[in-house]
Amino acid sequence: MGVSSLSENKLSNKYYVILTGSKNNAGDFLIKYRAKEILKIERPDRDIIDIDGWKAFDEKTLQIVNNAEALILMGGPALQRDMYPKVYPLVSDLTKITTKITMMGVGWKSLSGNWEDTKNYPLSNSTRKLLKRIERDNLLSSVRDYHTKNVLNNIGFSNVLMTGCPATYVHDFFDEKLEIKKINKLAFSLGVSFINSKEMLIQMEESILKVKEYCLNNEIKLEIVFHHSTKKEFLNTHGAFSKHLKEHLKFIDWLEKNDIIWKDISGSAKNLIAYYQDCDIHVGYRVHAHIFMNSISKPSILIAEDGRGKALRRVFGGVVIDGFSTVSTSFIAKVFKKLGVFSGILGHEGIPEELLETLMYQQRINFNQLGSTRNVINSNYSVLKQFLSKLP
Repeated sequence: MGVSSLSENKLSNKYYVILTGSKNNAGDFLIKYRAKEILKIERPDRDIIDIDGWKAFDEKTLQIVNNAEALILMGGPALQRDMYPKVYPLVSDLTKITTKITMMGVGWKSLSGNWEDTKNYPLSNSTRKLLKRIERDNLLSSVRDYHTKNVLNNIGFSNVLMTGCPATYVHDFFDEKLEIKKINKLAFSLGVSFINSKEMLIQMEESILKVKEYCLNNEIKLEIVFHHSTKKEFLNTHGAFSKHLKEHLKFIDWLEKNDIIWKDISGSAKNLIAYYQDCDIHVGYRVHAHIFMNSISKPSILIAEDGRGKALRRVFGGVVIDGFSTVSTSFIAKVFKKLGVFSGILGHEGIPEELLETLMYQQRINFNQLGSTRNVINSNYSVLKQFLSKLP
C-alpha cells in the first residue's frame, strides 16, 4: 500500500494523509521529506500517514483516508491534463472519499512555461471533477508557483495560495545569509530534455565543457550529478524508462571519455541533501537542486529546460537562464517526436557562453544577486504557514 511506518492504531493525535510521488527522482523524495518536517513544526497536533500517490485506494487505505482530518495531495507537477485518475488514481467514485481534500505545493506541467499558457491550460473532465470536489471542500490549497495559481484561477478555483514548493524551506537557515568565501566544489546537475532533444543534448555537453574549463582555471572540483537512477533495477520506476536509462548510460560514456567525474544521487532525500550540502555552488538543469541550494543559502544558477524552471523565477528570484526558446506541441510535432525525427524543443543558441559569463560575473560580485532570495523565501514561508494554520 505504500503507507509510512506510522500505523493508524499507533497515532497519538489526529492525523493527515499525504499522497506523495517519490519513486526514483531525488527531487521527489526531497519534497516529501521537507513537507513532513514542516508539518511536524507547524502542525504538531497532527500525525502524518504517507501513502504512495500513484496507487489506487483499496478498502483498507480508503478507511485510513476517511478517518483523517484531511487528504493532502502533495507536491510535484501533478496539475496536468490527467491529474485524476492518471497521477492520482484515488477511487473511481470520489464520493467514497468522505474526508476533505486539499493540495500542498502542487505545480503545473508545461514544457514551454509561458505565462500565456496558463490561460488555456488543458485539463480533462475527470481532472476538473476532482478540482471541483476540492473547491467544494472549501479548504485553502497551496501551489508551488504563480503560473499554477493562474491556471487554477482561470478555471474558477479561487481558494488557493502561492506558497512555493515545500522543499524550499529549512528552518535552520532562515537567518543564514548567503556568504561565499571560496568555491572548492561545483555540482552540475543534468537535465531531462536531452533524452529526446539533440539540440538540448549538444547544449548540455557544451555547457559542461565550458564549466569544466572554468573549474580547471580556478582549481575547483567539478562533478556531474544524476538525479534519476543510472541503474537497471530502476528501469520500471517513474522517470526511468528504457530510453531514459539508455541515454543516461550513453552520457556517462561521454563524461568518462572527457575525464569528468559523475555521481548518482537518486533514490532518497538523504542522498540529495548530503551531496549538495558538501558543494559550494550548483549549476545546471535540475529544479530541486536549485531549490535546495537556495533553501540552505548557497548559490545556484538554473538553466530552465521546461515550465517548472521558468515559473520558479517568479517565486523567489535568483539566477535562471532560459535554456530553450520554443516548444512545438502541434499534432505533427508530436508525431515527429514519437518517430524520433524532431523533439519539438528548440534550444537557445549561446547558452554555454551565457552560462560561463553568468558564473564569472556572479563570482566577481560575490554572488550578491543571489542574496535577495533568502528574504523572498522567508516571506513565502509566512504564506505557507497561513495555509497550514487553516487546515482542520
